[in-house]
Amino acid sequence: MVRDQAIGSLSVGLHRGDGRFTAADVEQLVSLAVPAALAIEHSQLYAELQARLRELQDTQAQLLQAGKLSAVGQLVSGVAHELNNPLSVVIGYGQLLMARNLPPELRRPIELIVAQGDRMAKIVQGLLLFSRQRKPERGAVNLREVLEQTIGLRATQLTLSGIHVETAYGNALPQIDGDVHQLQQVFLNLVLNAEQAILGSGAVEQRVGDRIRVSIATRREGDRTWLITEVADNGPGIPTDVLPRIFEPFFTTKRVGVGTGLGLSVSYGIIQQHGGQLSVTTRPGWTVFAVELPAMTAPGERAPAQPAPAPAAIGRGRHALVVDDEPSIVDLVTTLLRQRGWQVDVAAGGRSALERLRDGRYDLIVADVRMPDGSGEELYRVATSHQQDLVGRFVFITGDTVNAEAWRFLETTRAPVIEKPFTAQTLLQAVERVTP
Repeated sequence: MVRDQAIGSLSVGLHRGDGRFTAADVEQLVSLAVPAALAIEHSQLYAELQARLRELQDTQAQLLQAGKLSAVGQLVSGVAHELNNPLSVVIGYGQLLMARNLPPELRRPIELIVAQGDRMAKIVQGLLLFSRQRKPERGAVNLREVLEQTIGLRATQLTLSGIHVETAYGNALPQIDGDVHQLQQVFLNLVLNAEQAILGSGAVEQRVGDRIRVSIATRREGDRTWLITEVADNGPGIPTDVLPRIFEPFFTTKRVGVGTGLGLSVSYGIIQQHGGQLSVTTRPGWTVFAVELPAMTAPGERAPAQPAPAPAAIGRGRHALVVDDEPSIVDLVTTLLRQRGWQVDVAAGGRSALERLRDGRYDLIVADVRMPDGSGEELYRVATSHQQDLVGRFVFITGDTVNAEAWRFLETTRAPVIEKPFTAQTLLQAVERVTP
C-alpha cells in the first residue's frame, strides 16, 4: 500500500506443516511489502519523468527547428530581394531589345536570356510568396499556376536527387476562392513530404521509389464543383501504426533536426479554413495526399479588359518623376517611360523627390517603397497632403515583401503595386491605370 492505495499484490506460499502464519511471519511480510511498494511507485514515477523529459526535449527540438526555419525564411527572402533588381533589368532590357528588328543570330540568344530571366523571376517570386508574413487574403486562385510555381521551387533539387515529377492537369479548370500564399505552403509541404519519404527509404541503389505525381481533377457533387489535387509518391508508404497520427501537431517520424512535425498539421488546418479536406491513402509502394477544395461559383468572372491607348501617345506632353535609389532600375523605368512619350525627372530618394515636387507638378510618380533617403511611404504622405491630386498618380515598386507595415501602407493607398522582379509590360500596364 502507498498512501492508502493498493499498488500491487504479494503472493506468499507457506510450506510449514501447520499452514498458519504467525505474527512474526506477517511482520516480515510487511517489512518486505512496504519497501517493495515504494520501489514500484518510484520506478513508475521515474518512467513518467523520463517520458515527460523526452517529450520536453522533443518539443524543444521542434521549436528550435521551427525557429531555424523562420530565420531561414527571412534569409531566403533577403537573398531573393537582392536578386530582384538585376532580374528586373535583365528581363526589361531583354524585352526592349526583342521589340526591335534584330537579325536571327542575335534574336535567339536574347530570347533565351529573357526566358531564363523569367524562369529565375518565377523562382524568386515563389520564395518571396512563401516567406511573406501577411494576413490571409482571399481571392481567385488558379491552382495550376500555384502548383507549377511550387514544383519549380524544388525542381532542381528533385532532379539532383533522381526523383522524377509527373504532372497531369485537366483543361479549363475553374478557380477557387483562397489565399495563394497559404495554398502554396500546403502544396510545398506535400511535395517535401513525398520527397523526404523517397529519400528516407535508403541510398539511391536501395531506395524505394523515384517518382512524384501531381494531378488536378474535378468532381461534380450536386450543384457544386470540387477540385481534387493529388500529390502521390511511390515511396515505401506510411506504416499502419503511424497513419492515425499523421496530421497531429509536432508528430514526426524523422530524426531530430530533420522535421518539425508541423507541415502536415498546418496544411490540414489551412485546407479546413478553405472549406476543403486533406486526406491520405497509403499502401506499400504508394502514398496519395488528396486536397479537395470547392470551386468558385462564378469562376474567373472578371470585368473585360479595356483596350489600352496607343503606346506612343500615353505620355505625350506629360511629366513623370521616377524615385529609386537603384541606378539600374531608374535607367530601365526611365527608358520605358520615355519610349512612351513621357518627360522624366529622377530622384534618388523620398526627400529629394519632395524637393522636385515643390518646384514643379507631375502627372505620374513611380517610386520605390524602401529607400535610404526617405521612404516611399514618407514621400506619399507628405506629397499628397500638399497636392491632393497626386493621390491617384502614384505607382509603387517594391521588393520588401516581408514587411507587414509596408504592405498595410500600400493597401491604404490603393495605388498599383509592382513587385520586383517585374517586366516592361507590367510596369506600362500599371502606368496606364493611373494615367487614363
